[in-house]
Amino acid sequence: MAWPALLPDTLFGRLFAATVGVIGAMLLIFVLLIVRERRELALLDSGAGSSANIIAETSLYLAGLSKEERDDARTKLREERLTPNDLRPPPPRIPDKEQAALERSFAAHLQRHLGPDYKVSTGPPRARRGEVIPLHFFRREPPPPEGTLRIRRFERIFDVTVTLPDGDKATFRTVAPRSGPPLPRMIFLELGILAIALSIVLYAMTRTITRPLGELARAADEAGRGATTTPLQEGGAREIRRATRAFNAMQERLRRYLDSRTQVLAAMSHDLRTPLTRLRLRVESIDDDQLRQRCVEDLDEMSSMIRGALGVFRGLNDEEAAVPVDIDALALELQRQHAELGDDVSIVGSARAPYVAKPLALKRCLGNLVQNAIRHGVRATIHIEDGPQLILRVCDEGPGIPEDMLEKVFEPFFRLEQSRNRDTGGTGLGLSIARDIAQAHGGSLSLHNRQSGGLEARLTLPREATKR
Repeated sequence: MAWPALLPDTLFGRLFAATVGVIGAMLLIFVLLIVRERRELALLDSGAGSSANIIAETSLYLAGLSKEERDDARTKLREERLTPNDLRPPPPRIPDKEQAALERSFAAHLQRHLGPDYKVSTGPPRARRGEVIPLHFFRREPPPPEGTLRIRRFERIFDVTVTLPDGDKATFRTVAPRSGPPLPRMIFLELGILAIALSIVLYAMTRTITRPLGELARAADEAGRGATTTPLQEGGAREIRRATRAFNAMQERLRRYLDSRTQVLAAMSHDLRTPLTRLRLRVESIDDDQLRQRCVEDLDEMSSMIRGALGVFRGLNDEEAAVPVDIDALALELQRQHAELGDDVSIVGSARAPYVAKPLALKRCLGNLVQNAIRHGVRATIHIEDGPQLILRVCDEGPGIPEDMLEKVFEPFFRLEQSRNRDTGGTGLGLSIARDIAQAHGGSLSLHNRQSGGLEARLTLPREATKR
C-alpha cells in the first residue's frame, strides 16, 4: 500500500498526524537515549568500568613490548591476577538480550579507550584457562583463597579479546557487566501526559491554520457556482490573510464586471427595440412579399438573439436559492409538458434522494437538453442514474454530431445546421446556457455520439455538493 493512502485526506489531518508523529518519534528517541545513558553510567559506575580501564591499560602496555617481552609479561599477568574494584552486591540474573547489549556497550567503551588501531571483541569464555589473563575482583569481604577466582552466584564471566596493532591477541576473562536500575514507571506516565498536552496544543494550532483555508475553499467553490457570498473575514497567518483579502477583492471585481455587462446588454436591448420597431414598420411597406418575409425573419432572429443573450447574463447573476429538488418529479413535469405538444419523452431510472439545486435553473438546463433532443432526434429519453454522482443522460435518435464539433456547439450563437436538421429554430444558446447552469451547480455537461446512433447529452452533478 502506498504511503499517501495511509495519510488523512484533509490538510488538517495531515498536519496534525505529521506533528503528532514527530512528537512521538522524539519521545521515543528521548527514552532510548535515557536507556543508553543509564546503561553507560551503570557500566562506568560498576566494576565493569574498572575492568575496561585495566584491560585498556594492559593492552597498551603489551602493544609496546616485543614478542619475547610480551610473552613474559603475559605470563606474569596471569600469575598476578589483576584486581579491579567492585563494591556493589551481586546483581540479579538478567535476560540474555540485555546481557548481550551490556557486553556490546562494554566493548564500545573499551574500543574508545584503545583507539582505531585495536580491535575488541567479546564472547563467552571459550579459551583455555592458561591462555587468558584473568581479572579478580576484591570486595568488602574476606579475599578468596590464593589461586582461585570467586564468582558469586548469578554472576557471569565472559572473555574480552583485544587484537593489538601488530595482529597479536590478548584475551582477558572478567565478570560480565551489570545492568543499571530499570526505568521508573512514572517516567512513562509523565511522558504520556506530556504527549497528550502537546497534542491538544498542536490540535488547536493546526485548526487555526486550516480553518481559514477551508472557509476560503468553500467560498471559492460557491463563487465558481455563481453564488454571491459575503466577504470572508480576514484571519489566521499573514499569508492566509493576504489570500483572503485577494479573494474578496477578486469576488467584488467579478461581481461588478458581471453586473456591468448585464446592465450594458439590457440597455442595448432596450435601445434597440425602437429602431427594430421602426424597421418592422418599414418592412411592412415592402410590396415584394418574399423580400418582406425574409426581412421579417431577420428582424425576429435579431430580437430573439438579444433576448437570449440577455437571458444568459441574467442567468449568471441568478439569485435563486438552492433547495432540495425532486428529480423524478422534475422529469415527469417535463414529460407532461412535452406530451401536451405531442412530443415523445420517456424516462428510465429514478433518483434515490432529492438533489439540492436551484429548481428553475435546473429545470431550464434539463429542458433545453430535452428540447434539443426532440428537435434534432425525433424523441428523447431521460436516463436517471443516482449514486456518488447524479447523472442525467438525455438521448435522442438523430444523426449525431461530428466528433470535432462536440465541444464547439457549446459556444454561444453557434448552430450546426449542416450536420443536423436545418429547421432548428432558436439562437444557438440552449447548450451554452445548459452548461453554465451545470457548472454553477458544480457539475459538468458533455455530448457523446451513441454507438447505436443518436446523441447523448450527459449532465453530471456531484452528490457531495449537496453536503456543503
